[in-house]
Amino acid sequence: MENVKALMVEMQQILIKTKGVKRYCEDSIFGAMGSKPIKIITGFRRSGKSFLSKQIALRLINEGVYKLENIMYLNFEHYQLREFNDPESLDNVFKIFKRDIADTDAKLLLIFDEIQNVKNWDVFIRTIYEMYGEEIEIILTGSNSELLSSEIGSNLAGRFIEFELLPFSFKEYLKYFDVEIKNATDFLRKKEIIYRHFNQYRSTGGLPEICSVSDESAKYSYLQGIVSKVILDDIIERFKIKSPDTIEKILYFLNLNIGNIVSFTKLQSYLEKMNAAINSDTVISYVNSIIKTFTLFEVNRFDWKQGRIFETSKKFYSIDTGITNSFDHTTRNHSKLLENIVFLELCRRNVTVYFGGLKSGKEIDFVAKNRSGSNFDKYQVTEKLTEENKKREMESFLTEDEILKNGINYLLELDCEEEVINLKGNEITRKNLIKWLLNV
Repeated sequence: MENVKALMVEMQQILIKTKGVKRYCEDSIFGAMGSKPIKIITGFRRSGKSFLSKQIALRLINEGVYKLENIMYLNFEHYQLREFNDPESLDNVFKIFKRDIADTDAKLLLIFDEIQNVKNWDVFIRTIYEMYGEEIEIILTGSNSELLSSEIGSNLAGRFIEFELLPFSFKEYLKYFDVEIKNATDFLRKKEIIYRHFNQYRSTGGLPEICSVSDESAKYSYLQGIVSKVILDDIIERFKIKSPDTIEKILYFLNLNIGNIVSFTKLQSYLEKMNAAINSDTVISYVNSIIKTFTLFEVNRFDWKQGRIFETSKKFYSIDTGITNSFDHTTRNHSKLLENIVFLELCRRNVTVYFGGLKSGKEIDFVAKNRSGSNFDKYQVTEKLTEENKKREMESFLTEDEILKNGINYLLELDCEEEVINLKGNEITRKNLIKWLLNV
């Protein structure tokens, strides 16, 4: 156990050297610290969960909430912790930490990174949560929503607060490169470099580590490696998938159809053409397995005329535009990539997102309801408003539905003159998409 004790001390030293971009959800997590519920940070691989948990810990140290020696940080992807993969061995590690490292007269902070790698981890967490009560505070991170949700539901229900971490927003991406935009004047001064970074962001995405890779081909090699890891470990191994090639074909199809309405019948037909025929129940099961790894998001259609959600009509969006482009970065639908970026930003802003079917028969890209309010805002995303697409894009906002009456209509365009347009009594806010992303 001496090597584990040395590892825990080493991890403490790493904590105090943590330095990087402040994440969009950091203040929310920090604000929840001090309360008894377990804090759980979930998200896609390499989105920065480990870094965020360490950054929270450092902030707590700097503000005098915790002593360094009272923070136990364990990353269960570390090779030295592979043998500690059950509740009993974890309990032994915890006892060593309390006995030999921590000041037990003060509260302890326990951070378990990638906890899903430990079998029956929830048994151990619940035991120490109930046994030590106010003496400890717990942060967990994990990369698999099903593993977390199934075990939370059975043993930790009512004992946790969950925070989902997405890859870098464009604002965070710029901060990584020391480009900070405080207002509209800043935006104008730095417009050229902002657009240069945005083109790269749209192409290779916002996974934090991608920012440190300068070569374009190396970026895609990194992204393809991430996808392979997710397919092999997070999907095939974890969910006991019998047809690995089919999973890859499904991922390819859904990423090439980002933002399009997709039916499982259409997907099944594609698989048949690719000599990967499986029954409809298996198709649905495989897609759900992909979603549970945070690789894709499923968005339902809300039909205002019928007043209900149609679960058979779905759109899929990627966790990251770089991941999408890694499947085929030679043929890109730039407008759909913009749509994907807007979708992820809406998720960061804590809204419930649907794609909308209006009484006019038109579709609207997004209908978003703020979880703390009652208004529904509508969003239409386009690369450029032209005479050819103007009628289609603008008429998507026409609605007689009372439920949508008080929401704001946003037409987000990559580069435009900002204005408010009145169309048949409907006000439409035409806004620069990048400025909207940056809140300027």
